[in-house]
Amino acid sequence: MNLRHTIVAVGLAVPLAACGGEPDLAAGNLPAVGRGPEVMTVLRLPREGGAARLYRVPTLEPSAWKLDDKLPPLQRTVGADPDQGFVFLLDKKRNVIALDLETRRLRPSVEQVRHATVGPDGALYAVDTASSVIRLVRRTPVRFRSKLQGSPTELHGTMGGALVARLAGDQPKMEILGSDRPPASFAVPAGRQALSLWGDLVAIAADSAVVIYETEGDSDGDRDRISIPVSGGAKAVMFSPSGHRIYVARASEGLLVIDRMSGQKLLEIDLPGPAIGLSGDLFGQWVLVRPASGDSAWVVDVGRGGFIGTVDVEWDDDLPAVVSPNTLLTRRGTRVVAVDLAAKGFPERGEVDGGAEDTWLPLTWHPPQEEGVPVNADSAALAAAADSAGKGASVYLQVSSSQNPTWAQELSQKLRAAGLPAAVLKPARSDEAYRVVLGPYATREQAEETGRGIGMPSFVVTSQDPPSQ
Repeated sequence: MNLRHTIVAVGLAVPLAACGGEPDLAAGNLPAVGRGPEVMTVLRLPREGGAARLYRVPTLEPSAWKLDDKLPPLQRTVGADPDQGFVFLLDKKRNVIALDLETRRLRPSVEQVRHATVGPDGALYAVDTASSVIRLVRRTPVRFRSKLQGSPTELHGTMGGALVARLAGDQPKMEILGSDRPPASFAVPAGRQALSLWGDLVAIAADSAVVIYETEGDSDGDRDRISIPVSGGAKAVMFSPSGHRIYVARASEGLLVIDRMSGQKLLEIDLPGPAIGLSGDLFGQWVLVRPASGDSAWVVDVGRGGFIGTVDVEWDDDLPAVVSPNTLLTRRGTRVVAVDLAAKGFPERGEVDGGAEDTWLPLTWHPPQEEGVPVNADSAALAAAADSAGKGASVYLQVSSSQNPTWAQELSQKLRAAGLPAAVLKPARSDEAYRVVLGPYATREQAEETGRGIGMPSFVVTSQDPPSQ
């Protein structure tokens, strides 16, 4: 597969935290468990053990859901399996346990784990104390034939079942392992990196350039690579949710937006000062830029293409995180608060007093038996459309949404150029997004089957209105 013509959906870089002198791999801030694209709840996990709690977004009202078992003292959250409804946790005895959201029980998973991560398909990857790698898929363990050759500073799973590790050392290296293939190892430049959501691309902010690698390919270490020159000192990099744009935080000259397919500069957004980090959301609406100093985030409205203000946050492994189209979750002192990014002055819409000491995980899930879970107007419109499916509604597969019609049309055109039946569903109201969809399909089953094969995050929607080409 040629890197210049690969269309992928991508996510956020996974940060690291130190533990006992050994790098430990922390969870990212993407939603973890899915029944759709909308974050409905956040899970509160006490680091010293005890009762897990669930809160509704955006009000942070407590849910009636309760875990029947008590959590042990935790090292960190690893990730989640969206199909099985499991949240994976690493306890302080270095064992991975699975929290079953449906049964509200804890299940033992893998013991004596040195490093662990969860891939985009929900598979658990665990590196034990002997550097052996185990991939756990639907509770079935698969042991890799090769061991990890070094101590990872970052660890990611891919949709193809491989493990991508960034290894520490004077010369950084990338190592890629698979259960049925020999490992590939190659040198990479120093700098912060981001992976695509499916793990098939890596972008590295290498000061004077952004360097992009494929992770799929031959095992001889020969990797397709693109280097995009960047001025101003690239400090961090992030893909847009649709994968067609790259954001670059720089020591000077503001936020740079690059077209990933052509490598051309699309936009420069002025910022109050030098930046060192980036965080985004699954909706493509907001980019949070971390300043070089201070406890705050600069908020960039992607639809408007500009910086709109500064919000007080405390940067950590799990927070701040944009957990719904307009809701930012962050710590403030001893509290965890929900902030409205769409309102002037970024007002608080909810809070949990005393929650700052615990770990928080956004979930696109809520207890099926619980009534009164908030649903936004966009989700309600989709539900109404689904109910009318038998009355002439068309079935589509949504792959992206954006407030910017030009961006939506650009992505649609690129998908069509790749041979996919892409189009844009126009919003019914001014506050709704432009949706990039594939289809139409005769049945929901046909749409779901396509979704499993395209290598992009997607979900089925229905509409009475024809899309624009």
